[in-house]
Amino acid sequence: MPNVRELLPILLGGMLAACSSAPVPETETAAQPVPVAEPAAKPVAEAPSVPASYKDVVFPEFRYVAPIPADYRVQIADGISGYVVSDRSLPLVHLTVFFEESNLPATVKDEAASEMVGSMFRRGAGGGMTANALDDSLEFISASLSTSAGTFLASFGINCLSKDYTSMLELAKKVLTAPAFDKDQLEIMKANYVTAYERRYDTPAKVLSALKSKVNYAPNARLWDATADEYKKVSVADVKRLAEGVYSSGRIVFALSGDVDRDSAVTQLKEFFAGWKVPAPKAAKPVPQPLSFIRKPGIYVVDKDISQANISMSQPFVRRPHPDYYPTAVASFILGGGSFTSRLMNRVRSDEGLAYSIYSTAGNDYRDTAMTTIALQTKVESADYALKLIFEEVEKLAKDGPTPEELEQAKKAIVESLPSLFDSPDAVAQIFAKDELLGKKQSHYVDFVNEVNAVTAEQVKAMVAKYFDKSKMTISVVGPVAKLEKLGPFTVVPLDSLDFR
Repeated sequence: MPNVRELLPILLGGMLAACSSAPVPETETAAQPVPVAEPAAKPVAEAPSVPASYKDVVFPEFRYVAPIPADYRVQIADGISGYVVSDRSLPLVHLTVFFEESNLPATVKDEAASEMVGSMFRRGAGGGMTANALDDSLEFISASLSTSAGTFLASFGINCLSKDYTSMLELAKKVLTAPAFDKDQLEIMKANYVTAYERRYDTPAKVLSALKSKVNYAPNARLWDATADEYKKVSVADVKRLAEGVYSSGRIVFALSGDVDRDSAVTQLKEFFAGWKVPAPKAAKPVPQPLSFIRKPGIYVVDKDISQANISMSQPFVRRPHPDYYPTAVASFILGGGSFTSRLMNRVRSDEGLAYSIYSTAGNDYRDTAMTTIALQTKVESADYALKLIFEEVEKLAKDGPTPEELEQAKKAIVESLPSLFDSPDAVAQIFAKDELLGKKQSHYVDFVNEVNAVTAEQVKAMVAKYFDKSKMTISVVGPVAKLEKLGPFTVVPLDSLDFR
């Protein structure tokens, strides 16, 4: 006899079936079905065909449309202009203000204090506020205030929530127009500079950078290096003296971006700069002179007991704007700037396994003559062979030129890299502000695309031969001298002679 648990599903099923088929009570009228017109059948869209391979995927042609600086530029007053890029997606505001002015020390003894001036405006606080109070205030509202004073420009920057922007403007004005240069903060900064000085040659890369400058450039005040003793002797009086006139420039260019209304921002900045009062320096500051070259091609070595030789080959290039820049940039991309698409990477790394990284560059400078460079790290024992392969590829490209595919790929890659420069509103505003200070044309980024696309194979050949010429290069090497005899005759440069004085 079945138990209750076995009969329960059968009983429940029967009850449900009875409910679903129960007749409508006589007291109710059964609902009659209402005829509904069926919608017209829609044509079924054909499903897109899926390529059999990723190689068959077709992308639309990329066309780069460069942003126009004039779309964002505003004029506040004579000598004060800037760029406003509104973006209301986040409640954030970024402001950077550049002051065009020289901050070069008159004597080498002032170099140490001069290096600290820019940071001490922020670190030392002012406007009646102590350094610690400023730190606490900024931290409380998640904001930042930065300052710097370089050879050609001084600047300050504000990053904050949009609700705090107005108060941050006033705070920046107080601190920067009445700096305090707190003594305790200066002592902390001096200790940091001394530590950095004592560790300046800790890595082969730092030694190579110093060696490259030493064997290429003639002495210049812009290259001066301070000593540890000079950093230790810097006083508040030294910083105050060298800070005179900083942020008093007659030419100001700003970059404002984020959660701001353009018209309101312009009105606010007019009021801000109208009240910006910083006296001019009492004495005229030295005018920075362009860097010049020693012009002594050859091989220079700093002795360091390491297993990987660090090598950099350089030659004077051009100061922009210059017609040779664009074809040389394309040539350098094909030679070594294009990573795994470049000839040097394929020959020296992929084929021979002599280096993890090898690259070439065509310097981009509007204030000085730049350099072309080929750099790599390789085992000390293979340094001479790596150099032999490099110059074989240089000579081959100079003689035969690039293939049509190489030329097309190089131009395409360079043009398609431009949008990455403008990946945020802050980047757009700052790039245009810096470009104006350098004197770039408003059509610069449109011209850039046209110039790159116009480069020919014959120009690539000519530029490689002209600017990657072994006979005109200084070859800087950091490695053990005893294991580098195969490089041929070279000059040993003592490590303690790399500083500029």
